[in-house]
Amino acid sequence: MKTFRRLLGLGLLGALIFAALRLYRQYQEDSAFDLAPVGNLSNGSTPGGTKRTISKELLEILACPVDKGPVELLTDDSGKEWLVNRRNGYRYPVEDGIPIMLIEEGEKNKDESLISQ
Repeated sequence: MKTFRRLLGLGLLGALIFAALRLYRQYQEDSAFDLAPVGNLSNGSTPGGTKRTISKELLEILACPVDKGPVELLTDDSGKEWLVNRRNGYRYPVEDGIPIMLIEEGEKNKDESLISQ
């Protein structure tokens, strides 16, 4: 009976360690898509004084809602960030690291000079 209790205790301990490691690994995977701080701009800054932008991992999976193609991140002269579709000239604003990818926003901010031939 004593041996059974020890084995049961070791099994429970192993299960707890396994669960903790799985939770930690999931936390690391989830935080890969967190917003990444860049620069030291006062506009739209976080409490630490840094502006937030889109992470590389998130940028790789974002697509234009019009043609479902990839978009690229550009910053204009005023420091405002945009997600740009060079196939149709649509650009979508990024506000505090959050992309506003609505078709209406792309149409409203369309820039013919961004279209690549």
